[in-house]
Amino acid sequence: MSKKPIVVGSVAYDPKIVTIWDIIRDYFNDNGVRLDYMLFSNYEAQIEYLLSGKIDIAWNTNVAWVRTYELSNHKAQALLMRDTDIDFKSVFIAKSKSNIKSIQDLKGKKFGLGSADSAQAAILPLKYLQNELGENIKDIELIRYNSDLGKHGDTGRSEFDVLEDIKNGKLDAGAIGISTWVRILEEGLFPAGEIESFYTSVGYCHCNFTVLESLDENIKKTFVDMLLKQDPNDPIIKKMMQLEGLNKWVVTTQTELKGYDILAQAMKEQDLIKNNW
Repeated sequence: MSKKPIVVGSVAYDPKIVTIWDIIRDYFNDNGVRLDYMLFSNYEAQIEYLLSGKIDIAWNTNVAWVRTYELSNHKAQALLMRDTDIDFKSVFIAKSKSNIKSIQDLKGKKFGLGSADSAQAAILPLKYLQNELGENIKDIELIRYNSDLGKHGDTGRSEFDVLEDIKNGKLDAGAIGISTWVRILEEGLFPAGEIESFYTSVGYCHCNFTVLESLDENIKKTFVDMLLKQDPNDPIIKKMMQLEGLNKWVVTTQTELKGYDILAQAMKEQDLIKNNW
C-alpha cells in the first residue's frame, strides 16, 4: 500500500453517506490502495479544502464543480461521475386541474423555486424561465424555499416544500429535479393524477469527482481505475451503488462537460460563482 492515503471529500447531507464511504474506503484498502474520506457540512467548505490542497478529490455537485472550475482559473478537472448524473433534468409541476400547461401560462401565478444553491430546483429553473419569458418574468411571483442551504439541493427538502405548497394551494406551480419527480410517481407520494408536469428541461449533468489538474497523474488514474473495476454484482458494492443512486461509474469526457455549460452561464448571470464560506 502507498504510505499516504488518497483523501476524498464528500458532503454529509444524509447519514447514509458514512455507509457509502466506508464501503468505498474498504474496497480501495482491501485492494491495496490507501484511501480515506473527509465529510463536510457544506459544499463551500469542501471547495475551499480542494482549492487549498487539503483534500485530493471532491465529490461535487454541478454547482460545486462550476464554482471550483471558475475559481481555479479553469485548472480543475472532472474525472468520473455516476451514469445517473448524465442527462439530469428539471421538471415544472402544477396541479392537474390548474390549467397551467406551459411556461406562458405562469403569468400572474405563484411559482416556487427550491434552495438558492440547487441547480435543479432554483438556478436552472430561473434560467429557463428567463429564456422563455424575457422581461415578462416579472409577471410571475417567484417564491423561494431556502431549506438546507450549503447542501446544493442534495437533501431534496426544498423540492418537497414546493410540492407541499402546490398541494395546499399556496403555490400555483414550482420546480423540482427529475429524480424527485420519479420518486413521487414510483412511490405514490401524492394521489395519482393530482399533480402533473408541464415542462421538462433539456438534459444537463449533475455530480462529478473533481480534482485540481496539479494532482499527481498516478493518483487520478488509480482512483478512476479502482472505481471502474467495481463489480455491481458484489453484494457490498451493489448496496453502495443503490445508496449512491447509480448503476455504474462513467468517465467524464468532453461530451459530459458540455452538460455543465448552461449552469455555468446561469451561475455567472445570477452572481453565484463566489464561494461564500
